[in-house]
Amino acid sequence: MERKITMLSQRRWKIGFSVILWLSVFLFWGRFYPSHLSYQEQLQLFLFDTDYLIEHLIIPGGLAEYISEFLVQFYYHRWIGAAILATLFVVLQLLVWLLAQKHKAADVYYLLSFLPIISMWYFMTDENAMLAFAVSILFALGTMYLHVSLNSQWRRVLSVVLFAPLLYWFAGAAHFLFIGWAIICEAKLLYQNNKKLAIGGSIAALILMGLACPLISGLWLQYPIFRLMGGINFYRFPSYIPLTVFIVEALFLFFPFLISSLSPPKKNVHFAIILQSLILIMSGYVLLSSGADMNKEEAMEYDWLVRNKEWQKIIEKAEAKSPTSPFGVTCLNLALGKTGQLGDRMFQFYQNGTEGLLPHFQRDFISPLPTSEVFYYLGMINTAQRFTFEAMEAIPNYNKSGRCFKRLAETNLINGQYEVAAKYIRILRKTVFYKDWAEEAMTYLYNEKKISNHKEWGWLRKLRYADDFLFSDREIDMMLGLLYQHNYQNRMAFEYMLAYVLQERDLERFMKYYPLGKYAGYDHIPRSYQEALVYVWTQTHRNFDGMPWSISPDVAHEVTDFARIYMSQQNSQPILHTQYGDTFWYYLLFKKK
Repeated sequence: MERKITMLSQRRWKIGFSVILWLSVFLFWGRFYPSHLSYQEQLQLFLFDTDYLIEHLIIPGGLAEYISEFLVQFYYHRWIGAAILATLFVVLQLLVWLLAQKHKAADVYYLLSFLPIISMWYFMTDENAMLAFAVSILFALGTMYLHVSLNSQWRRVLSVVLFAPLLYWFAGAAHFLFIGWAIICEAKLLYQNNKKLAIGGSIAALILMGLACPLISGLWLQYPIFRLMGGINFYRFPSYIPLTVFIVEALFLFFPFLISSLSPPKKNVHFAIILQSLILIMSGYVLLSSGADMNKEEAMEYDWLVRNKEWQKIIEKAEAKSPTSPFGVTCLNLALGKTGQLGDRMFQFYQNGTEGLLPHFQRDFISPLPTSEVFYYLGMINTAQRFTFEAMEAIPNYNKSGRCFKRLAETNLINGQYEVAAKYIRILRKTVFYKDWAEEAMTYLYNEKKISNHKEWGWLRKLRYADDFLFSDREIDMMLGLLYQHNYQNRMAFEYMLAYVLQERDLERFMKYYPLGKYAGYDHIPRSYQEALVYVWTQTHRNFDGMPWSISPDVAHEVTDFARIYMSQQNSQPILHTQYGDTFWYYLLFKKK
C-alpha cells in the first residue's frame, strides 16, 4: 500500500511539471510571441486536395511537412496555435523521458528530459524555423521508442532495415537521429555481451544504412545533397541549414542516455529536483531571451493588426511606444490615414521620412506586404496587386500564401478581372479558414452591381485610377495628386500627398498642393498643416497680421516660443525635443534626412 502511494505521488509531481511546461509554452506563444504564429500562417496555403498531398509525399520529409502545414493553418487563431505548440512540446518531452526510462533512468531526473525541449523552443523562436522540424523529431523519437521496445536482436536489426528508409521518406533527415540511437543501443548491448569485435562492423553497417537513404533518393530528386542530408523542410531558406538544427538533434539523441547514466541520489532527493528546476529556469531564460526577437515581434504585431483592420489598436499601441522601424511606422501611418488622423497627428509619433509612408519596393517576402496594404486602401489597386504578388513569389521555400491569395482575389474582383479572381477563389475554397470568405466571394463574380454595392470593394472601385500610366516611385506625390483629383472624396490620398512632401521637407510643393484641400471637406486645418503654414509665413513676415489661414492661437504661440528657444539657446535641441518634439518644426530642423 505504501509503495502504491509513493508511486502515485511520483506520478503526480511528474505530471505537474509537464503541465507547467505546457502552460509556459502556451503563454509564451499566446501572450508574448503570438505574432510569430500569424507570420508562419500567412506564409503557407494548406489545401485539402489530393494533388497537394501527393506533392508532399513524393519528397523526403513530405509527410512531416504536410502534417506541420496542417497544424500551422490553425495559427490563424493565435491561441490555438499556442496550444498546438505547447501540446507538441510536451509530447516530445514525454517521449524523451520514455526513452530514458527504457534505459533505467531514475525518476528523480525527470526534469532533465525538459532540456532538449528548451533547445527546440529556442530554435522555434526563429521566424524561419519550420514546424516540420519538430514533427520530424517526433516521428524519429516514436521510431526510436518502438526500436528499443523490441526484445530480440534480429527484430531490432529488421526494424532498422525497414524503419530507416520509411522514416527518411516520411520525416526527412531526422532519420539520422534514429540511426544514431540504433548505433548507441546496439554498441552498448554488444559491449555488455562481450561481442566487442562486432561493434565496429555494426556501426559501419548502420552508418551506411543512414547515408544510403539520402544518397539513393538524390539519384532522381533535384535537390543538393546537403539538403537531402540536412533536411529539406526544416528551415525556410533552402540554401541554408542553421547549426542549431544539428545541436537540437544531438540533444534529443544523447539526453535519454545521459539521464539514464546518472545514479539516483541516496539522500537529498528534493535538493536534486530543486537544482534541476534552477537549471531549467536559467537555461530557458538565457536561450529564450537570446532567441526571441521582440523587435521583429513588434513589427509582426503591427502587420497582423493591419491585416485585421484594427486601426484603433494600432494607434493605441503606438501611443504606448512609438514604432521606429519603417515597417511599424508604415502600419501606424496607414492607421492614422484610415481614421482621418494623419494630418493632425503624424508628427506626434516617430517619423523616418517617406520610407515610413510608402517604402520603396524591396525584393523580399515581407516588407512589400504593409506597403501593398497602403496602396490598396488608397485605391492604387494595380500597384497593391503587384506588391502582393511579388511578395508571395519571393517566399524562399516557394510556398503560396493564404493572405496573398485573398488579396489577389480582391484586387482582381475590383478590377473586373473575374477569370483571374475565380482562380484564386477556387483554391481558397479548399482551405479551412478562408473557405467561408471564398464561398461568399464567388457570389460576386461577374456581378457588377453587387461589387459596386460592396462597402469596401465598391468604394475602392470609385477611387482607382481611370487611366493607365507607368508607376514611378520617384513621383509618388504626383501620383497621389492624380489619384485625389480623380475623386475628391479620397481624403486619404490628399493626406498622404501632403504627408509625403512634408516628410520630404519640400515646403514649396506643400504650398502648391495645400489649396486642393478645399475639396476634402475639412472642418478645421489639420495640426501638421497649420505648423507648416505658420512656419512658411514666419519666414517672410514679422507678425501674424494678414495671415490668410485660420491658425489656432495655440499654434501661433508655440511657433513663437519655438523660434525664441531656437535662436536664444546655443544647444537648443534637448529643450525643443522635450517641449516640441511632436511638431513639424522639430522634424524639419532636427530629424536626420
